[in-house]
Amino acid sequence: MHKRELKRTIEKIKKAKKFLLTAHMNPEGDSLGSQLAMYLLLKKLKKQVVIYNHDPVPNIYSFLPYSRIIKNELNNGSFDVAMVMDSSDSTRTGKVKDALARADCIVNIDHHISNTYFGDINWVEPWLGSTSQMVHVLCEKFKVMDKNIALCIYTGIFTDTGNFTYSNVDAETHRIVAQLMKYNLHPHKIYEGIHSLCLPSDLKFMGKIISSLKFDPQRKICWATITKWEKNEYDLTEVVFSIMRLLKEPEVFVLFKKIDSHRTRVNLRSRSRIDVNRVAKFFGGGGHKRASGTTMDSSLEATEKKIISFIKRYTNGFKPKKKS
Repeated sequence: MHKRELKRTIEKIKKAKKFLLTAHMNPEGDSLGSQLAMYLLLKKLKKQVVIYNHDPVPNIYSFLPYSRIIKNELNNGSFDVAMVMDSSDSTRTGKVKDALARADCIVNIDHHISNTYFGDINWVEPWLGSTSQMVHVLCEKFKVMDKNIALCIYTGIFTDTGNFTYSNVDAETHRIVAQLMKYNLHPHKIYEGIHSLCLPSDLKFMGKIISSLKFDPQRKICWATITKWEKNEYDLTEVVFSIMRLLKEPEVFVLFKKIDSHRTRVNLRSRSRIDVNRVAKFFGGGGHKRASGTTMDSSLEATEKKIISFIKRYTNGFKPKKKS
């Protein structure tokens, strides 16, 4: 734990009055859970707080308390502190980045190993499973935990640990969850709210992906290329990866999604041996050791060739030098 940066964060919370909270674009459970838990913490301390995000809250997270207060437009005005949650780089906040300049201080609270330390205060804990777990530390310090905060933190931890299945889950994760469960949470309802939204058409779409999987000769890498990614409320990315992980041999899993003729989204996942953040970072992206991604300005075919070629060399012990 970076005790110095945690202490600075606590001091800033105590002294400041007006706060702006934000997180990365395309919000998911941890970004929303950590923001809303922080919002509730600050409100209990009688602070003025607004949450401003680039994108609206997906319907599957509408059960989170106070999710309706999140804004996608911001009035003029300044802030004592802008807290950027769960975002490895300020550019990942999208249109909110310009608003960060209105704050006297930027506090960067994150757990991504690819964090660029862009804040005036950088409380970054890459070994933790979620940013929500970091907010839990603050809630313990300020003694403000209640059922609403517990629900937000639980949701953030639950989603960013892959339903408690990723290698970033440890005894401390379960200790925190055990504490949160004292607030009469209902994990089965949270799971169903987030994950039980597939339509028959979604399953057919996933079937097409799974039936067209590709492998390298050593079967260390498994990937799929998708020429038309279905844009719907329920993001099927993690569902596809969960099915791919059922395969016994592969160490790395990749989804290539065509955005247009010259842009491709790349999602990467791995088991315990391969650090896919190094792969994503080499191509301008980032994330976690076991879950990362990047967007490349090249065609689907060209992107597939570059990424798979790089991973083949990497998994064979070859570590290319970073581009100049």
